[in-house]
Amino acid sequence: MQVKRIKSILLIEDDEITNFLNQTVIEETGIADEVIVALNGQEGLTYLQSIKCPEEFPTLILLDINMPVLDGFSFVEEYNRLPLVKETSTKIVVLSTSSNSTDMNQMRSLGITTCLLKPLSETDFRKVVAEL
Repeated sequence: MQVKRIKSILLIEDDEITNFLNQTVIEETGIADEVIVALNGQEGLTYLQSIKCPEEFPTLILLDINMPVLDGFSFVEEYNRLPLVKETSTKIVVLSTSSNSTDMNQMRSLGITTCLLKPLSETDFRKVVAEL
């Protein structure tokens, strides 16, 4: 079976150890050409605002919920206001240690349907990519 390759992933997570673990899983699969890391939602938003055309948007955003500066909920709200978003097919997946149903319901209300426990496992990552 041909493994789907994706151009880029934006990983938004404030914990450097979790970032290292997630990046390692992603890189070991060889699925993504590039992994961009942002340490909070504001950094992720700033990166996305610098993109000039929809084709340059990451294929996948892996997003933590609880972060300083700009949390995952606020990031999604701001992300949805970006002018180019309507022209992209970027998928946002929440990575969380929380199985809090309130958090999950709030993410669903923002249009996020997939939530995975962190750190990311290779099985979960491959499943998400297969569904893109």
